[in-house]
Amino acid sequence: MKRIIVRLVPVLLLLVSCGQPEKTADKSIPVTVMVAETQVISSTVVAACRLESGSEAVITAMSPGRILAVTAREGDEVQEGDILVELSTDQQYSSAVSASSAQLTAARTAASNAQANLRRAGRLRLDGAISENEYEMAVAASAASEANVRQAFAGYENASSMEESGKILAPFSGTVTRVWAREGYLASGPLISIADGGIMKSELLISGRHLHYLAEGLPVVLGTSHYPSDLFPGEVVSFSSSVDPLSGLVSVMVQFHDSSGRLRSGMTGTATIGLETSEDTVVLPLRVLIHNDESSWETALIRNGAVEIVQVEIGIINGTNFEITMGVEPGDSVIYLGHHLVDDGSPARVVQR
Repeated sequence: MKRIIVRLVPVLLLLVSCGQPEKTADKSIPVTVMVAETQVISSTVVAACRLESGSEAVITAMSPGRILAVTAREGDEVQEGDILVELSTDQQYSSAVSASSAQLTAARTAASNAQANLRRAGRLRLDGAISENEYEMAVAASAASEANVRQAFAGYENASSMEESGKILAPFSGTVTRVWAREGYLASGPLISIADGGIMKSELLISGRHLHYLAEGLPVVLGTSHYPSDLFPGEVVSFSSSVDPLSGLVSVMVQFHDSSGRLRSGMTGTATIGLETSEDTVVLPLRVLIHNDESSWETALIRNGAVEIVQVEIGIINGTNFEITMGVEPGDSVIYLGHHLVDDGSPARVVQR
């Protein structure tokens, strides 16, 4: 009797196991998703930058004299009218005043003629009678003439002050950048140079492929190793309308308003120009995008528990961030990890958001 029971036990176990339903295997693919959100994205270009003062004057003595005192040092902040150098001389400075006055008059006449030429060049450019290069030459000539007027005026002011008291005064407020004057020496050649520290400018050279994005007023940010934790805002003030045929580069003039007075002429750094900006737009990282064989872009979404492969259109690209102009809406669940393992319609299981 015991033998019969023992033999029946395996049979009963087999019958019980056969009667139980099989467990269905989970074929869904585990994925990690991110929620698409709107951001601000900009297209930028970075160029080497060397600062120059917006206004700079090199002050010289109009007539020879011995230097009694030098009251300014390099790096000093001076105000218009401050005494920079004191001279000792018995000579009359009337001839120097007359010469500087004549130079100022000539400079103003040349500037007026240059302005007239610029206006005429502008009309001729609109009529197609002159090239862009010829128009830019007229712009440069006008700017140079204005600079000559400022230089001549500074010389006239210095000559007038020397005539009255033998003292050389600062023609405008700014920073002393160079001092050549030495006490006891004769005042010959340049004595002191001053730069207006309120506005700094720089010429940037960028690739010609960015020309069609350029416009006056575009934002610029300066970074420099002199102040590694700070950024200085600025703007584009002008740019060349053509690409240099030899270098393939475009010249861009930018300026920075430095109310803090920390920026100095000669400082170097990098300037970043914001060429175009999109606000409240969907931005996705490169790693969630798939570049297919048709040279278009796709990404994988989770909708109703299944994978949906959608084609997207790309706008601005900034590093590894891509603006999505079509295909993904804010709030969509975008597969972040596992998008290369799924197909359209595949079941998917979100393991992390």
